Amino acid sequence: MRFSVFTHVKHIKSEKSIYAYSPYVREMKLWFSQAEEVEIVAPVASGVRDSISIPYQYEELFFKAIPSFHLLSPKGSFQALFKIPLIVYMIFGGMCRSDHIHLRCPGNIGLIACIVQIFFPYKPKTVKYAGNWDPNAIQPWSYRLQKWILSNTFLTRNAKVLVYGNWLNQSKKYPSFFYRVIF
Repeated sequence: MRFSVFTHVKHIKSEKSIYAYSPYVREMKLWFSQAEEVEIVAPVASGVRDSISIPYQYEELFFKAIPSFHLLSPKGSFQALFKIPLIVYMIFGGMCRSDHIHLRCPGNIGLIACIVQIFFPYKPKTVKYAGNWDPNAIQPWSYRLQKWILSNTFLTRNAKVLVYGNWLNQSKKYPSFFYRVIF
């Protein structure tokens, strides 16, 4: 099985390894244990590896670098116009190659992946929504849009959305979770 991850977590590529934020890598190790091949589609950080990043230790790991973007300034929004089509193309390709789609939300890449996953209704999916799932929370529009897409049973099919906490009228499609990693 090819397990594909779509995330906004920045990764650092070295000549031998791919590094990322250590709590994230430790959690992903649990997910990867169920797969024969793993593909990660994520932005690459510039610069050197920091002390909190650790390498993935997985044999069949394929990494597809995508550009990061933001919409916080006019310049960033203008640059995003040119980056987003490439990001959509690379996410779509990753989902085509995948046997299981795993989205990491909320985030810019998660939002794009939420939209692209609509075109893959029959592929199994998991979504880790690490933000506040509270329906009454005041959040940015992009977070609310991601929650709406993920909650819509027509747009998001064959998916389990993992959320923090228990909420009123929460369906079985949205199991709550709390995990503890032992070092």
